[in-house]
Order: sequence, then C-alpha cells, then structure tokens
Amino acid sequence: MYWFWSKVLPTLAFSTTLILAGCGGTIPTMPSQNTGSPPISRAAIDDIKQLLEQAHNSPSPEKERNYLRAADRLAAQGENDWAKNLLSSMDTATLSDNEFIHYSLLFSGIAMQDGAYFLSQRILTNQRIEQQWSIMPPDTAVTLRQRRAQLFGLLGESVASIRERLVLSNLLQAGEYENQNQDAIWQTLMTLPLHQLQYLSRSERDPLLKGWYALAALSKNNQTDLERQLARVDDWVARWPEHPASIRLPSDLQLLKQLVNERPQNVAMLLPSNGKWARAGKAIRDGFFAAYYQAYQQQNQLPQIQIYDTSAGDINSTYDHAVAQGAEIIIGPLDKDKVTALNQRESLPVPTLALNNIEATTPAAGLYQFGLAVEDEARQAARRAWLEGHRKAMILTSNTAHGERGALAFREEWENLGGKVVGDNRFSPKGGFSKVIKSGLHVEQSNDRAKHLRQSIGKNIEFEPRRRQDVDMVFLIASPTEARQIKPTMAFHYAGGIPVYATSHVYSGVEDRKGDRDLKGIKFSTLPWVFDTNSVEKQAVMSYAKPPAAYTNLYAMGVDTYRLYPRLKQLGLVPDARFYGATGALRLLPNRKVEREQMWAQIRGGKAKPLPAVVSGNYVE
Repeated sequence: MYWFWSKVLPTLAFSTTLILAGCGGTIPTMPSQNTGSPPISRAAIDDIKQLLEQAHNSPSPEKERNYLRAADRLAAQGENDWAKNLLSSMDTATLSDNEFIHYSLLFSGIAMQDGAYFLSQRILTNQRIEQQWSIMPPDTAVTLRQRRAQLFGLLGESVASIRERLVLSNLLQAGEYENQNQDAIWQTLMTLPLHQLQYLSRSERDPLLKGWYALAALSKNNQTDLERQLARVDDWVARWPEHPASIRLPSDLQLLKQLVNERPQNVAMLLPSNGKWARAGKAIRDGFFAAYYQAYQQQNQLPQIQIYDTSAGDINSTYDHAVAQGAEIIIGPLDKDKVTALNQRESLPVPTLALNNIEATTPAAGLYQFGLAVEDEARQAARRAWLEGHRKAMILTSNTAHGERGALAFREEWENLGGKVVGDNRFSPKGGFSKVIKSGLHVEQSNDRAKHLRQSIGKNIEFEPRRRQDVDMVFLIASPTEARQIKPTMAFHYAGGIPVYATSHVYSGVEDRKGDRDLKGIKFSTLPWVFDTNSVEKQAVMSYAKPPAAYTNLYAMGVDTYRLYPRLKQLGLVPDARFYGATGALRLLPNRKVEREQMWAQIRGGKAKPLPAVVSGNYVE
C-alpha cells in the first residue's frame, strides 16, 4: 500500500496545488488510458485526495474502506488504471462481506472493460464470492452471474458458462432479459463439438441440462440435412414438452420448416472451365458435388444443378441467361472482377452467393459473398492473441497483396481492441528474412549502440546483442516454406520465445514432421476440415480427386457452399446463428459477407495438433 500512496497522493496533491494556484484557469488532468475521458473536476480531485489522506491516516479496516471509496471515484472518472492499481494493492481480508462484494463487482468490471480477462477470472471465482450469493442484493447477483457467464464463454469454458446462465435464469423475471439469456445458452451450447454434446446428453443427470444437451447434439448432428434436422427437433419437442427450449425454440430452429418449404430447387453454378481461375473453380465444384452425392446417398431431396462457364463472355449475360432458364439461386462467380461487375447492379433478381470477397461498402441487394478471405483469419488471430493477454504486436507478412490485406485487417482489429502495433514489417517471397527480422526486432540498433560505445571508450568490450523488449507477440502470414525459415531466424535473433500467431497458410495440411519441427510453437487458425478424419465428403474427394495441397481448402469451401446456400435466410434473420462447416463456424455479417471462425492448432513435436477451446493466459512453447 505504501507504493500506491507514494505514487498517487503526491500527484493528486500536485494537481490540487496547481488548481489552487490558478494555472491560467485550467484544471490539470490525471493520466488516463481512455483519452476520450473529460478532465477530472476540481471537486472530484479534492474528494479522491481527501479519501486517500484519510486512508493513509486510518487503521484497518477503515483504511481499506477509504481506499475502496477512492477506487470507486477513480473508476467513475474513467481512471481505470489508477483504480485497478489501488484495488490490486488492497488487503481484502479486512473488508466486510458486503464490502467484499462491492470490491469484486467494481474490480471485475474494470478488468473486463480493460480486457484483463484472467484477472477478472481470479476475482470472479474467488472462494469468498461463492460464499456470499445468499446475502447479495438480487441485482448484484444478476450482474456478477452475467459477468461470470460472459467471461467463461470468452475463455472457452462453455459448460461452466451454460451452468452459470441456468442459475441466472432463476434470477431473471420473464421477459426480454430472460429470452436473451436463453439465446446465450443456445449459442454457447452450439460452440461445443458434437462428440462432447453427445457425451453430455448421455451422462448429464440434471433434467434441464440434459434436455439442452440433447437438443444441441441432434441439431448439430443433422445440420447438413434440413429435413432430418426438422424431424429430429419435432421429436425432441414431443419428448420434452415442458422444457424452456420446447416452450420457446431457439430462433434458428424456429425457421427450419420455412427453410425446408422454401429451399431452392433450381441452382445455377457460374464457374470457369479455363484460365487462371479454372483449377480453383474445379476444386470448389468437386467439393460441392461431393456434398451433393452424400445427400443423394442419404436419400435427401436434391435440387437440379446447372453449370455455366464464365471463362469467356460477359458475366452479366451469362448471369441473366441462368436466371431466364429458371435458376432460383446463383452460386458464383469466382473471379473477383466478375463479382465486381455483378455488384454494379443496384439489385440482383435472385439470391447470389459469390465465391469471393470484394471491397464494396454497399453490396448490391441480393448479393452474398463467401470466400476463404485472409482478412477473416487476421481478425481472428487478433482476437485470440488479445484474449490470451497480449497487447503489443509486431506484424510480419509477405509484401504481396494477400499479405497487405491480412496485415491491414489485423491492425484494424488489434487497435480496435485496444492493442498497439509496435512494428509492421514485410519480407519478399524470394527470401531475405534475416534482414527484415533483424531490423524489425531492432537488433541492428543494439549492435550500433555497442559499436558506438566501443568507439567512445576506446576498448573492445564484450557485448551480446539484444532485441527490442516491447513486443509480446508476432502476427505472421507466410507459406510453410517461408515460415520454416522465419521461426528459426527469429530464434537466432533472440526472439525465439515470442509467441507467434499465424494464419492457416503457415501449414500445408499434410504432415511433415521433419520440416514442421522448424514451426515449433506457432499457433495458427485452420479449417476444421484439416483435422476431420470422419468426413465422408473429404474421403470421397481425397480418393478420386487427389487434390494438391494448395487446393485442399477449396474443396472444403465447395462442401460448405452446398450446405450453406439453403441457410442464407436463416443466417440473415438470426444474427448470432452459426453454421458449423468444413471451413469453420460460418455467420452472416450485416453486409451479407460470410465470416469464418476457424479452429486453432499448434505445431508441437513437428506435428500440428488441435488446441483446446479453453484459452490460457500462460503461453507455453
């Protein structure tokens, strides 16, 4: 406590002195991480200063009470850093139960607001909190329960989050908040993998939870077959008539009957058979028909598929011809230029699922976009690294259009979260990694300082270069070949211990233990398809097409395209709905772009291994 007193009180006293001296009529402000906060008023400064003085001159527990009041005032003024430092230094054992509840409410709120999720976890799971639920005011209990449920969900502790929300449902009155809580339960349930949902639906003894798990398991297990999913949900409702989810089905399931009745029966695919896009188009087409024939094997109702070649001619003419022949939905085109040409229209006559993403602030009405955009992966890497506690990032990507787009998306997401980009570096695909990494890590500056020192003192002193110390993670976009050179080069330049987060491009999807040993410790997002050994479609594609590694992901995209197009309305009407496909958890953004949330993996022992959903604040290479 002496540390805080010695740092804070003199500054407050200095501020007060300046105020009393006039200072040209302005009121000085205390440092704030929220630069948008208004200056602290004279009355607030005087109030905080008085509380700190009283605390300094009071014995426990009055000392801690005054510190808690001061932290309250600081937080109210937006001075979260100051309040957090004060709360961190307090001896909470001296607080009464009610004061401890207030302390936990205040401190966890500040920590959540600042993205200090693991600090918030320690506060909200304190054993003393567990002993106080019965004496808490109802609104305080609701706030803490909601905060715990949100936090557990963020950190991947889905079962704990669901249990918290079930307790919360007993505290909420019927109405909007109860419905929101029930929606959150469903969204969290659907993040669990199918095998875990199936196990929980068998092993859970609590009837309420068991019903939830059973509904989620059957829904996820049948999401590739609308008719079968609808039938299974109807069976579940009949077996669980009194369950809250039966009384009010999750919004996405309420739409199943409508989706089945309105499913397009005539589908047109606009794909190239020649030119630079031909191989990519073939891969998507083969994946699409692998899913189509799997549906045939299951005796599903199948649409009529007509393929139109976009290699030559005007895309608008080809598009209009497909519509004139009765297409109820268009899938394609793939070429960005052709997608852009269609987007010049004010609206499209039938829903159109383009197989690429374009830069368009206002897409044409009826145009949807689905692609394996590097921007999705870059934003996901930023969110994962932030969640795991990193705050200062160095970007390292190729000097290509692909690398530039990924770097920009990462930077925007990172800075929006509150992180700082301390370095942004590009390397040539031809090599030269050492020079770029050395420069980015400021190793050369360290050598220059040593050289200058030797010249100044006239002696040949011993010296070991050092890298910059303000980097706590690296965001990487690189091919497997490039990454196998970059990671060892980082270690050579004293940066082997910096966590590296990469896009899926860092891993080919084909096991190469010898080569991938050089990727040790890299965390990367990747398609669920890569680790799915049970996919019938994948087995079919891999057996007859034998795709090169560069096109494997496009086969997965083709599979998802077949399953996605009947659900576009569902994803549009239910913003939080997800389709869990071969390319990731797919959701529709307001601009009708399909965003992918991929799974995470890490190279360990020369092998790519899936990472658990639960994130940890301690990085272990």
